[in-house]
Amino acid sequence: MPPQEAADARQRDLAGAADWYRLKLGWPVTFDAVHRRLILRTGEALDAVVLPDWLADTVVQHLEQNLQAGPVCIDTTTTWWTILTEPSPRAHADIAPKLRSRRVYAIPRGGQVIVAHPLDAPHWRRPPEPGSRLPPWTTVITATNRAIDRPC
Repeated sequence: MPPQEAADARQRDLAGAADWYRLKLGWPVTFDAVHRRLILRTGEALDAVVLPDWLADTVVQHLEQNLQAGPVCIDTTTTWWTILTEPSPRAHADIAPKLRSRRVYAIPRGGQVIVAHPLDAPHWRRPPEPGSRLPPWTTVITATNRAIDRPC
């Protein structure tokens, strides 16, 4: 396939993925054509907590053991994991200094997160699935605190 046709096909694929997120999951995802990526806006349908990989794996394992795990996206460098959650119960989701010092971040309401294509398996620790629930924001923060207090 010529390069331009391949680029056009990739754009159509990403635009279709943004539609899938919106129609199947109800997530506010848009396609950024300039940077060729999918952007998720936080604060209404869901929120996001970003953790470094060394901590995120333990947190996700804890959530899985307690049947509370939801979608987890891994960035292209595999350094950062984004756990998607139900909306935070507070308008401003504060992260305790103990978590901030370990590079845990809450994406603020109205913020943006880059998400992988739903079929891009290497960048999903747990892919999104229609009909599945997101973990409560407070549950993810509690699991993160536990992982820091009692590392494996």
